[in-house]
Amino acid sequence: MEEAISLSALKALIEKKIKKKTLIKVMWNDVEKITLFITPNMKINSFIFDDKEGYLFYDQEGNPVSYEIPCILSESDVVNGKAMLEGRLRIKNQPLSKEEIQFLKEYHLQ
Repeated sequence: MEEAISLSALKALIEKKIKKKTLIKVMWNDVEKITLFITPNMKINSFIFDDKEGYLFYDQEGNPVSYEIPCILSESDVVNGKAMLEGRLRIKNQPLSKEEIQFLKEYHLQ
């Protein structure tokens, strides 16, 4: 069985790692739904998935977003409202370290 952690535990880890307050934003288009962990000043209005470049995000005016999004979870990464630890879970485009996984497990037990 794959291990899953709450989105609030993942949010706490992201805030600890980037040293900024984060928000959880759920977005969807005609194809899929994604969950973003963003800082309050990030203005993201839409997205598409490109096979070569991955997710591309756009602001309210339709301009491409150039800043890095701390964490992006696709539909397959979130099951029953929890983030799956297995797979493509990344923070700031880096895979989770053993210490970060341990933090999530301990946070989950609180």
